[in-house]
Amino acid sequence: MKCGKIVCIGWNYCSHVNELGSSLPKVPTVFLKPSSCIVGDRDEIVIPEGVTNVQHEIELALVFGRRCKGASEEDALSYVSHVAVFNDVSARDMQSQARSEGNSWDLSKGMDTFGPMSEPVSVGSVGDLQDLDLELTVNGEVRQSGNTRDMIFPIPALISYVTGYMTMDEGDILITGTPEGVSEIRPGDVVTATVKGVGSVTNRVV
Repeated sequence: MKCGKIVCIGWNYCSHVNELGSSLPKVPTVFLKPSSCIVGDRDEIVIPEGVTNVQHEIELALVFGRRCKGASEEDALSYVSHVAVFNDVSARDMQSQARSEGNSWDLSKGMDTFGPMSEPVSVGSVGDLQDLDLELTVNGEVRQSGNTRDMIFPIPALISYVTGYMTMDEGDILITGTPEGVSEIRPGDVVTATVKGVGSVTNRVV
């Protein structure tokens, strides 16, 4: 899938903030991933040589159906045409080192294949976006389980906040944070991320 940009929200579930030893954010934490990171179902997650402690992060992805700038929370969802399952693969050691040195950690999130995404489905075919079960398994073992109702900043608030500063164009993607349970994935692992009512994406790690 081609898109212009992927806008990401970090630390949007209390449980995930706690497991990483971070402080609760007062406003949404925003970073970007390049569209070149996206792969689809059954594609491989490729860990570059020398990169260590790569971890999974299941997220709900929102795909914008029209240009959105300065949306109010009341009409924010009207700009979303499709939703999908997204695995925000992250090189955690690289990210932690960058953060400790006060540097950007975009590279740790933006490597090729670090954005597995399911085929988007129409938002009208999905129930309440703020009440969706998320589950991620590694080799059939459940590693992450959560619900979008547990977001610190609800979806309309995220859209309003982001578009107050940057325009989301048609086809752009907003990923909305991950619940607790992130863990390392290694070559040979098979990772499946599922959002009930939305779909799933399965990828082998190499």
